Formats: sequence, structure tokens, C-alpha cells
Amino acid sequence: MNPILLPQNSTCRFSGKRRRSWPAWVLGLALLAGSFSLNSCGTARGFGSDVERAGDKIQDAATR
Repeated sequence: MNPILLPQNSTCRFSGKRRRSWPAWVLGLALLAGSFSLNSCGTARGFGSDVERAGDKIQDAATR
């Protein structure tokens, strides 16, 4: 082995757990919450239209 290419300390310097800073966690949670809220808006809108159609059918059946 060539001693010039080998470092003095051959252990991995990132062997311990790396801690992420709290702004990274906050940003990640904010992005996750934002994606869930955007998806739920479409779901709530679809649910509202389904309820409206069901109400129309009930109202039509009541007037017969």
C-alpha cells in the first residue's frame, strides 16, 4: 500500500449519527402539512358535491 495516499486516521469521520438542525425539521413538517392540506381541499370539494347531489335526489324523491 502506498502510505502517501492513506490518511493518518483511516476511520470514517461521519460514523456517528448526524443531527439535523431544527429549521430543517420545521421546513419538512411545513411542506408535509401543506401537501396534505392541498390534497384535502380537493377531497372536501368532492365530498361536498357528492353530498349536494345526494341532497338533490332526496329532495326530488320527497316532491314526488
